Amino acid sequence: MPFLAIAGVIALAAALRLYAFTWGLPDETHMFSYHPDEFHSLRGALSLAMGDPNPHFFNYGSLYLYLVAIAAMIGSPGVFASVAGATAGGPELPAAIQAWTLDARVVTLILSLATVYVVYLIAARIWGHRAGLLAAGALAVMPLHVVHSHYATVDVPGAFFVALALYFAVRIVDQPTGRNLIWAGVASGLAASVKYSGGLVIVAPLVAWMLADARPRWQAPVIIIACAAAAFVVTSPYTILDGGNAWRDMSFEMAHMRTGDDVAALARDPNGWWFHLAQLHLALTWPLLAVAIWGAVAGLRARRRELVPLVVFGVLAFAVIGSASVRYARYEMALLPVVAALVGWTLAGSKPVKLRTVALVVVVIGLGMCLHTSRQFLVRMGPFDSRDYAMRTLARVLPADATIGLLSEPWFYHPPIDYCNGGTALRSNPIWGAYKRPMREIVVIGLDADKLSRVLPDALVYTDYDVPGPGEKWDRFREALDLRYRIVTVPESFMQTHPWRDLWPQPAHDWRYMNPGIVLCLRDDLAEAVSHDD
Repeated sequence: MPFLAIAGVIALAAALRLYAFTWGLPDETHMFSYHPDEFHSLRGALSLAMGDPNPHFFNYGSLYLYLVAIAAMIGSPGVFASVAGATAGGPELPAAIQAWTLDARVVTLILSLATVYVVYLIAARIWGHRAGLLAAGALAVMPLHVVHSHYATVDVPGAFFVALALYFAVRIVDQPTGRNLIWAGVASGLAASVKYSGGLVIVAPLVAWMLADARPRWQAPVIIIACAAAAFVVTSPYTILDGGNAWRDMSFEMAHMRTGDDVAALARDPNGWWFHLAQLHLALTWPLLAVAIWGAVAGLRARRRELVPLVVFGVLAFAVIGSASVRYARYEMALLPVVAALVGWTLAGSKPVKLRTVALVVVVIGLGMCLHTSRQFLVRMGPFDSRDYAMRTLARVLPADATIGLLSEPWFYHPPIDYCNGGTALRSNPIWGAYKRPMREIVVIGLDADKLSRVLPDALVYTDYDVPGPGEKWDRFREALDLRYRIVTVPESFMQTHPWRDLWPQPAHDWRYMNPGIVLCLRDDLAEAVSHDD
């Protein structure tokens, strides 16, 4: 019976994650997916296909890249073998990108469902089976985890190894055996090998060792740290073997996290801790967050030592992401196993019974909100996509010799008006640049009002990613645009229509990947001709 119950929770998690699983995948209209980071997950597979085990990419660890490469070898062996002899501009590389993006998402999906089970184990270890089921059910429907489980990126896989390290940390408190110490260290090292910041989870087993009933001798923390280091080196070996390039990429990431990449966003949200606290409403809803905090405080007051490693890690992880100048909702992913485990407390840890009833009602409301928000996201990840709609509209209304103005090089947030939709970095690369195949002539205007007035492309496309905050430059550009162009309405993005849109500040950058707001503008004379034809 317990097995059937947790199997049912995992089946629910799988159903949510498999719906729209092919969202934004590369196809005949765009070479790269509609997620800007998925290409990086294929670097390990691309390198191995060329006979080089070095991924040549160290902005994060190599473990997920290697897992994707293994999945590509198993899932797409024919494509994998063909890449070695591929030529730039030929069909082999696009076929590989398409197949391997899906293979990489399968890896994410498997680790996502495994995380749901590990969260069950954490909560069940502390409070019992029913609490474990509730914790697993909470993670199964949390929108941040549901949405990012569709992506071939490091965030959900990293959270799996974080959860695994937390599970062994909980075990260490009352069973500080060599096996638990070793596995806690290994899981911590693997978390860092997926995403460097995941290595912070090593504090959990170290804290657990300090709280253990029969504390092992001083060798215990050495075992934990040594196993973590070994697991990291074995699964990300070229961070050592190619140390110069690895340090270059890691230094870039550290500087990037300090300085940020969006001045307007920093001005709008100067406090990183408040930013992430507000964004957690979308990630897991306020009711579940409130119950988790309540559970942490009540559990610590009741001297439940198993909670201490979870709470210490959760507080430190939140402090770290809040202090960074780069802010994405996905940085909160490692917090979700902690919150989900603490939600399980409502069934077993809350006392008296009346208090437990109140907590359970709040959790049910939170779960309902999670499920509703996840459903809203998934609907927008289904057959409809604002980019595809805009692409079809442009193809229908523009003559073959028309020009299309953009504010930046075609990227994930634009309609795929060029087959090579990888942004400046990939489009300027000789290999990927060979796949430039614009549907119409493209002119990059930027926010240059004078250039717009001089060039006057037949159509101009901009998105909510292109537009900066209010300012003189944007106002001047809009004046020039309004003088000669007419806006063609495109259906609103999810972030303009979701039911909780007024309950927190502007959603983080990565919540809008699935359905960016796109505005199409036609030059007045062309818009007039189109209206007559219609």
